Amino acid sequence: MFKQKTKDENTPVEQLSVSAFGYEILRSDLLPELLGKQERNILYWAGRHLARKYPLHTMEEVHAFFVEAGWGTLEMIEASKTEMNFSLNSQLIMQRMENFNHQTFSLEAGFLAEQVQLQKKCTTEALESTKRNKVFITVQWDKKDTIE
Repeated sequence: MFKQKTKDENTPVEQLSVSAFGYEILRSDLLPELLGKQERNILYWAGRHLARKYPLHTMEEVHAFFVEAGWGTLEMIEASKTEMNFSLNSQLIMQRMENFNHQTFSLEAGFLAEQVQLQKKCTTEALESTKRNKVFITVQWDKKDTIE
């Protein structure tokens, strides 16, 4: 889905990865310190920015992006005419919730809100919540408030 650039087509691409520890240091220790009280808001809008940079055309592509980005497995729990409810889970999320007092999933919520907005062509917002080591994201939209 998101291919790394190579010097030429015959050069194999080495699969790169980041350790969970390194990712969590940045995500759960450094970002909260740098962003302070505005962390949730900034990460939400950063997620929306990333979605505009990587527009996806189907929810299947959104699910695949979440996995590839290391954000976890996104599962739609239910959908109605004006909202969708998702769960987000992974081993990394479970470890984050066990090991860090402070967690936010507003980056993922912002990304999801913008992807749904791009697909539905109407104003969309998302809310994140956690319950018993699970992450839930509710995306809501207003069909009357269309965008071009």
